Amino acid sequence: MRLQKSSLFKLKFINIYNFCKMKMIAIFSNKKLLLLRFLLFATVFSLAYTQEPIYNSPENADGNQNTKFLYGLAQAGLGFLNQDWTANTIDPLPPFTFLVKFTYKYIHHEYAFYLYYGLIMGLYVTSLFGIVNYVYRLEDSLTKILLYLAFFLSIHTVNLEFGTFDTAWHLHSGVAQQYILGAVLQPCTFGVFILLSIWLALYKRYYWAVLASAFAATFHPAYIFSVAVFTLSYVLFVFPKDSQKAIAIGFLSLLLVLPIFSYMYFTFPATTPAIKKQAIDIIVNFRISHHSIPEVWLATGISHLQSLVTIAGLYLIRNTSLFRILLIPFITAFYLTILQVILDNDFIGFIAPWRLSVFLVPISTALIIAAFVSFITKLVGKQSTINHVLVGISLVIISALTVQGFDKQIALFQYRGESTPMLNFVKTNKQAEYTYLIPPNSQQLQKFRLYTGVPIFVNKKSHPYKDTEVIEWHNRVIRSNQVYEPKRNRCQLLQQLDTDYELTHVVAEIENQFSCSFLTTLYRDRKYVIYTIQ
Repeated sequence: MRLQKSSLFKLKFINIYNFCKMKMIAIFSNKKLLLLRFLLFATVFSLAYTQEPIYNSPENADGNQNTKFLYGLAQAGLGFLNQDWTANTIDPLPPFTFLVKFTYKYIHHEYAFYLYYGLIMGLYVTSLFGIVNYVYRLEDSLTKILLYLAFFLSIHTVNLEFGTFDTAWHLHSGVAQQYILGAVLQPCTFGVFILLSIWLALYKRYYWAVLASAFAATFHPAYIFSVAVFTLSYVLFVFPKDSQKAIAIGFLSLLLVLPIFSYMYFTFPATTPAIKKQAIDIIVNFRISHHSIPEVWLATGISHLQSLVTIAGLYLIRNTSLFRILLIPFITAFYLTILQVILDNDFIGFIAPWRLSVFLVPISTALIIAAFVSFITKLVGKQSTINHVLVGISLVIISALTVQGFDKQIALFQYRGESTPMLNFVKTNKQAEYTYLIPPNSQQLQKFRLYTGVPIFVNKKSHPYKDTEVIEWHNRVIRSNQVYEPKRNRCQLLQQLDTDYELTHVVAEIENQFSCSFLTTLYRDRKYVIYTIQ
């Protein structure tokens, strides 16, 4: 009797397993279920990868949202940010600003931003899966699919560190600390549409491909160069067989990118050649040298390992159409990097052609994972027991990483740092016409504006793009830094700064306090002190 029950249970388990297996394979192979696959990817990956709070990122965070959201939130009416000097400089990202403004003003809930990013993450996973599936046919086997996803998720979430090389970051980011996916929604995350473009191009949907890539450039003009290179790759791929179609692809891409290119060209003209040159020099060498100067980002050695990953990925696909699409971007990034090392040209540093690596590295990583998975499943063959074990292990890994990510997400939203009490005081007591001077290099206070809704004089993180505004921003940063240098005549420098710009408050760290007769202590805690300027 017990034997019959055991056999019956085993039979039911097998039937359930086979049913789930058929449904999973259908989701990944049936084009009609592509939306379901996308939503599944978006849910699992976004929970595992996590997002940092927009207004209250941990104090060691990258903090790009504090720059990218500023214009939109100021225009939408967050606090008194519409009085902030940086928020009133010329906007370099009008589509993203519109998205932020519309969301804050009409949806009235910041969680919409997290939803947007979750969908972008879903597109990231879906596009990369589509690209590697073109080469390795992962969708033919449930074992392949789940093994690939387990490795893919691990690469993006499990921090295995080898010196300064972190597998959970450097295997999907580009060289020069540039990336598609980061801690928060920002314009660069729309680079996933270039991954989508590559996937579409593989299946000869070239017109849709250039539309997707142009969408990425519209939200982040820094991708205009990348779009041009990938479009050239598509054109050369098609040209030998159909020259008219190749020309049409190039023309359509130009037409689609023209609006954002025209905006950047006519909105940010050179005031004079000398002023423009000075502004670019400030941005390249003072503000973003870690992005723009190869000697800086090559020195870490991380980019060398990322280059090896890219070369390995290209070698795996050397006999495929994907190789022909990726080869021109790789050659372009490689030779322009060498050219920049030789010439040390600020314009090349400004456009950063090595940004192409933000697409090449994650694609290559995904290809290496897919190749490894294909090797394992080929080795195992049709041995059902081992396949069942691999499926089980994969599901456990995926589930564990998702639960771990969800737990981490909760902790991030509950985060309270050393600056939180001071920021809460400023937020609660803000009034119109207040302008705070804060330490301009402080990473902990990058979120000051978005968290409090109060204008600041300047910080080093958030810079404008109009040449005259860049120079003014640079002067503000230099003068602010001088005020906070202990060995200088700080009171005199601060008083002169107040005379020129009409400041109202000063924030300082406890170990770097001021003792000026015209300052009155308004707030003090273990970390910060706030002064009112009399």
